[in-house]
Amino acid sequence: MTNYMKYLYLIFILLLFHACMGITDTSKYPRHVGDIPFDSQLDDVNFEPCNEKKALTHYRFGDPDLYEGEKYMIVHEFDNLVLPEMDSLQSGYITIRFMVNCNGQTGRFRVEQLDFDYKDMRFNEAFLNSILAKTVSLNGWIPAIRDNKPHDYYKYLTFKIIDNKIVDILP
Repeated sequence: MTNYMKYLYLIFILLLFHACMGITDTSKYPRHVGDIPFDSQLDDVNFEPCNEKKALTHYRFGDPDLYEGEKYMIVHEFDNLVLPEMDSLQSGYITIRFMVNCNGQTGRFRVEQLDFDYKDMRFNEAFLNSILAKTVSLNGWIPAIRDNKPHDYYKYLTFKIIDNKIVDILP
């Protein structure tokens, strides 16, 4: 190995060591992408996960819907939703992420709003609150089962909005 290669190797080891030393407190970061840590400013203190450390995303349990009547019933619930009138037409995506505990109860709701170019946007507040309130009121969630035990999981619903109308609910 040449002196030049030894020098580069030493620099790489020192940079790696320095990077590792900078990581001290990981408790303030979520375990996985998509985890929703408790926030006392946003969350209902009465919502209790059963085992938050073992919570996974809904699709890791093999059943993407985990709702009584599956996606059909979720769509049906929103078919009856009367949305407020707005002065201007808005289009884009509203994604509501939340947690379902091992008893089928929901909490820790988070909202993201994007236009069709995936850039941040803001829907009319009354319009957004109507969709959020309906999502919060859904009560047919089924606990995920793994190893014959009910588990907490993270779920999301993405609403595709065109001209102030819900045209699709994903996934």
